Amino acid sequence: MAVATLTEQFDNLYTSTWQDMRTEAVDNIFDATPFYYYLRRKGGIKRIEGGRWIGIPLLYGKNTKTKWMKKGGTVDLAEDEILTTARDVWRYLAISLVRFWVDELQNRGKHQIINLVSTKIENAKLSGIDLLETALFTAQSGDAMNGLPDVVATSAATFMGIARGTYTWWDNSRKTATGSFAVYGLSDMRNLFNTCSKNSSQDTPDIIVTGQTPYEWYDDEVLEQKQIVNKTLADAEFTTLQFMGKPLLWCPSGPADAMYFLATKYVEFIIDSAADFDMTEWKAIPNQTNDRAAQLLTACNLITRRSRCLGVLHTMTA
Repeated sequence: MAVATLTEQFDNLYTSTWQDMRTEAVDNIFDATPFYYYLRRKGGIKRIEGGRWIGIPLLYGKNTKTKWMKKGGTVDLAEDEILTTARDVWRYLAISLVRFWVDELQNRGKHQIINLVSTKIENAKLSGIDLLETALFTAQSGDAMNGLPDVVATSAATFMGIARGTYTWWDNSRKTATGSFAVYGLSDMRNLFNTCSKNSSQDTPDIIVTGQTPYEWYDDEVLEQKQIVNKTLADAEFTTLQFMGKPLLWCPSGPADAMYFLATKYVEFIIDSAADFDMTEWKAIPNQTNDRAAQLLTACNLITRRSRCLGVLHTMTA
């Protein structure tokens, strides 16, 4: 009876502690790396109501019935095909919490119990940060979510069910580095930025994301330019540089040979509101006496609504 009471006590304490800190913990997960922080601040982390798949309506065509006319002229009323839907599947993230009966027996004092629970939950949060950061810069495989290499691809591959090679309006911009960054880097960046922008304010990338190595190449090139200054990203302690007035930042898992030019109004991290880092019930672990496990579960994926204003500069060298 004593063991059952202890187990129930820990069940309730973990669950109530997670409920109390869930909002703060989830915010911390998305604030821990520059990209997710920036995306969240721009409203790019969206919670929607489930469904068997993620569907994004796309406006791809133009109204061809636009014309100049004179008095008494007529216009064609036939409707153009201008809409389609990009689809992708939900990806499911599970972060395990494991409890060992021996640890619980040894931490029965009030403060010891609270410290143990807090430590386990903090570990789960940090594990989620690490997994999301790594997946962000990794091409999708297996059960993982889409990464930036899928959303902003180096080739015209199919994405969200639409062949970019066939339907070029769904393709992103890309540029193979001309040569050494020290010689061609700034001109390559300027060219790709302008290609993504098409001199349109709504399409202009508002952030450039890369790894530490390209970030430092750029830092070396602009070191003597006083108009290019180090800044922090809003109120966060992420140091950034500026390019064309936009923040250039690096992430720990970012690529060593590429930069992503992103109009973040069209990049979204989608979460199912019914599986938003929610905790499962505690379950007994087979063949482990009184040891138990639960998971923090999320249904999510990284998608885009408009590929043409996203770009990647790739195959970069020093």
